[in-house]
Amino acid sequence: MKRLLLSLCLASCASLPPAPPHAFVAPPEVKTPVSVCWIDTGGLSVSGGYGAAGDVTAETWDVTSAALLIRHPDGDVLLDTGISPTAHDEAKSLGGWRRFVFGETAGKNQPRESLVDALATAGVKKLKGVILSHAHPDHAGGLTALPDVPVWLSAEEKTFVESGNDVVMPAQATAMKARMEALTFEPVPYANFDARADVFGDGSVVVVPAFGHTPGSVVTFVTTPTLRLAHVGDLINLGESLGRNVQKSWLMRTLTDENEAANDAQVAKLVQLQAADPQLLILPAHDRPLWTQHLEKCAPSGNF
Repeated sequence: MKRLLLSLCLASCASLPPAPPHAFVAPPEVKTPVSVCWIDTGGLSVSGGYGAAGDVTAETWDVTSAALLIRHPDGDVLLDTGISPTAHDEAKSLGGWRRFVFGETAGKNQPRESLVDALATAGVKKLKGVILSHAHPDHAGGLTALPDVPVWLSAEEKTFVESGNDVVMPAQATAMKARMEALTFEPVPYANFDARADVFGDGSVVVVPAFGHTPGSVVTFVTTPTLRLAHVGDLINLGESLGRNVQKSWLMRTLTDENEAANDAQVAKLVQLQAADPQLLILPAHDRPLWTQHLEKCAPSGNF
């Protein structure tokens, strides 16, 4: 037992090896009047030790399952959709093990805000599309309530959804089936990544491949006149992971990462990115204090 505990500690407490050297390509100046706000669809609080490996600074991990609304002159885009208010009913169609994993992770979310109501309150009449960081149920949960909205994701994640695996909620896979559009990644470097998809063609919203947490998970860079951020999905759960050069907790890696080694390599790239671009806000999808500190909640149109 002692050997097992020691091996688990070593697996979750060791500092990550550095990412391979990579030239940093500074993002171009963006003049588009883009704004962002967020919708807190659900969340919970657990011990900080669940959020990151090693000697965690945060006493609690205050979790959000959030949607980021990006308002661009060419249309409103949602980045992730949070947790479904009927997620527990949807989870009944999962197999036993995956139903257990959901119950111990995303299924612990308590409802907070209605995605549909929050969008209506913010004056969103039609979404141009939804960028999906990955297809887990606390990110794709709101898609069933947004019919006919295109879902933009990597080709690898599209294949993952279409594979009929027991990770993606069947109801959400069905909701996405006819409207998934694979992002086209051009071999043009961005920051310390080798390819990019420029959503609006002006550098304000740029998606890069960051495969590991799921086969097609991505990082999305958003630039407004006052803020630059990188939404990193579930590559890390707490922002402090980057300052301490560690990955997620052993438990969260084991339960949620499709490829732990590949995810660790992406975390090392984030550490490298933060060092090269310290003014960039690196935003984990579930670190609520970072969201509340740096972003405004969605409010009636014109008031955020």
